[in-house]
Amino acid sequence: MRISTARLPELSWRSAIIALLLVSLLVPLVVGSDFFFPYVAPRNIFFRVIVEVGAAALVLALSFGRKTLDLHGEPIFWSLVAFLAAASLSALLSPAPTHSFFGDFERMGGVWAWFHLGLFFLLLRTLRDEDWNWILNGALLVSLVVGAIAIRQHFALGPASSSTLGNSGLLAAYLLMNLALAGYLAATSVRYRRLYFLAGGANLLALIYAENRSTVIGLVLGAIVGGFIFATVGAASRKKWIALSSAAILAVVVAGISLGIRAFPASAVTRHVPTVLQRLALTNPAGSDESRTMQWRAAIDGFKDRPLLGYGLENHNLVWSAHFDPGIYKIDTDIYDRTHNQFLETLATTGLIGTIAFLGIWIAIGLTLVRAYRAGRLSAPAVAVLAGLQIAYATYLFFWFVDLNSTMLWILIAALIASRGTVGSVVLEVRGHDTERAVARPALVLASIVVLVVALYGEGYTPLRANRALARIDSPKGSIAETFSELELVSNSAARQTAHTPIVMAEFIGSLRPRLREIRANPSQRRMLNRAFAESFAAFAREIHRDTLNDRLYTHEGGLLVEAAEFYGSPSYEQEAIDALHKAIELSPHRMEQRIALASVYAGNRDYERALVVLSDAVKSDPLLGEPRYRMAVAYIGVGQGDSALAMLQSSLRLGYVGAPETYLSIGKRLEFSGRGTVAAKLYSDYLEAKYTESVWNRSEAIDGPVPTADIAVAAHLPLLYMRARESELAIKTAAALSAFDPSRATLVDRFVSDVGSRRRANWLARSSLLPCSAARNGRPKDAIAFGACGVFRRKL
Repeated sequence: MRISTARLPELSWRSAIIALLLVSLLVPLVVGSDFFFPYVAPRNIFFRVIVEVGAAALVLALSFGRKTLDLHGEPIFWSLVAFLAAASLSALLSPAPTHSFFGDFERMGGVWAWFHLGLFFLLLRTLRDEDWNWILNGALLVSLVVGAIAIRQHFALGPASSSTLGNSGLLAAYLLMNLALAGYLAATSVRYRRLYFLAGGANLLALIYAENRSTVIGLVLGAIVGGFIFATVGAASRKKWIALSSAAILAVVVAGISLGIRAFPASAVTRHVPTVLQRLALTNPAGSDESRTMQWRAAIDGFKDRPLLGYGLENHNLVWSAHFDPGIYKIDTDIYDRTHNQFLETLATTGLIGTIAFLGIWIAIGLTLVRAYRAGRLSAPAVAVLAGLQIAYATYLFFWFVDLNSTMLWILIAALIASRGTVGSVVLEVRGHDTERAVARPALVLASIVVLVVALYGEGYTPLRANRALARIDSPKGSIAETFSELELVSNSAARQTAHTPIVMAEFIGSLRPRLREIRANPSQRRMLNRAFAESFAAFAREIHRDTLNDRLYTHEGGLLVEAAEFYGSPSYEQEAIDALHKAIELSPHRMEQRIALASVYAGNRDYERALVVLSDAVKSDPLLGEPRYRMAVAYIGVGQGDSALAMLQSSLRLGYVGAPETYLSIGKRLEFSGRGTVAAKLYSDYLEAKYTESVWNRSEAIDGPVPTADIAVAAHLPLLYMRARESELAIKTAAALSAFDPSRATLVDRFVSDVGSRRRANWLARSSLLPCSAARNGRPKDAIAFGACGVFRRKL
């Protein structure tokens, strides 16, 4: 008996692609423990490897038999190709082409990422109608695992859940996609509808615990649009208005609760409202949320710089550097590589051409939805769900950005819509007794295998190895020799995601500063450090060549050159550091780090006049920043201008910046020595209040965390200054700081307060501290805190 094997090749290639697509859905569960950006790099590399293998399998299937690829009538696919072409052109002509093509380990985006998303779409379009249930149910099953972890985190940890995605905002978008998948499956499957509703409810609950405002707004708008579509195209029944009415009620409830919270933020009801609605109600574009609008303004200005092709994908950091707003220092981190508005980011990074192509994807999805409904391959509820998702995701992207976890599902849903817009797979197969002979293409097979091997090695293994090495440099756990070997590995790696490489290398070398004397004395370690310096400088040179407008590269290179100047005692390295910092200032004149670093180099050489010039420019750049004023105070101390230093310290404290305690002690001691004890007391008082808030004067509130010995010394010295100035109320008030720092001193503070209140000052006049300094000085230092604090005001200026 002969067994027919005629259908085995068909089963083989289709089964392989379905299996690979199912495996790709595990992306949100891929988290590496020893990776640089563990929530980003390993899962992106994993996804790309799976897609590359799947693409090779598709090419092999097309290389044998009578199969052809029919991409006619695929507007979504061609819109993706158009966007990829526009992004590639923008990247080629961008200031940082390599970064634009390949991104970095923090984001793993760029043209290369979109290329793989395009391949992912193509693989999904090889599915037949009966294959889709495997993919959709697989995606939903993975989301239930992710959502369950998010719900558990909420009850175990409290704050916004991030599950396995590491970021609550990115988690919310991922859950939004799966909420739509559950709705679509419920609309198309009567038998399992209740199960899909339960799955959607679980995803919705996890989404609420993610506490992302943008997704909630998108969900409400998407529900309204979906309800309107269902009411418009649904069957002639009163029930068709239920969806629209429910969406409208949801919108009214969310808006009403938000307005109520905004009007009565301290009410008892507010405490029982989901945190995401509280955050939504308290949104303040002119306050804590202004960092987003700053990025938007920078993106618009960046578009004006290069309106046609933009700066290239992944290059918002260059836009931000060129149009830096120093007001960001009062709100958030100054480092931004995302606009937090995907549409404005696309406008700034790919220009008009890329933006039109990106919007073309959304238009193609909408047109295909209409075509699928008119062809009868999508029901009214399914159209409502899928269209509502597009509105919801677009709303989310107005405040966020594309990310693999959610964007791959957006592509998956786009492919699902495309499969309903036409009948069958894009792979056409000739069946039956066709006389046409099967055509084999061995050259194409060989080429595809070679390309696959090169891609797996060059864009899979190589970046993976470099990433792990960077992680070990960033958080060294082994010996110094082992970390130096990792530097050599990274320096010689062919990985293209190199934006962080020289910076991490420089930071590691900077961390060795306390051990420089030991390393200098050890010939073996000195040789390794010499090589580390050389490799780090070479890494900076390569990266700056690739990314010439990145001011942060010059700033970090300047820091490394300062370390080299100190280690080798080389004036030439120091001059190179100055040149690098000047270049960084030229590229981003409003960013403070490079100005402060340059001023520190001048101050280290006792060239305080130049340091003051640099810092004066920093103050002019943003008069409301405290740190440049504090640095000016240090420079004024260096040139002996005490009054100017005092004025700068006072203004920096008013602006909320607190520097090193030694600076305030230096000025305070000078003031006391010149007979201006009250002025010194006011400086000390402002310093403590700015650093610890007004709670420092409340004896019932202990200060969290360790308190430096210098601050304890100031707290024990300050009341005596006010007492000598006969400011009894202030003496009593400020004495509370010592109790706040060290509750065990409460009895001592009570005695001082009692003596001051009873005008028994004689016992305190000759003392410089409330602490028992004579006992600490004459006996064994059993009271280590008192011993250390008492010594602060015995030292010379």
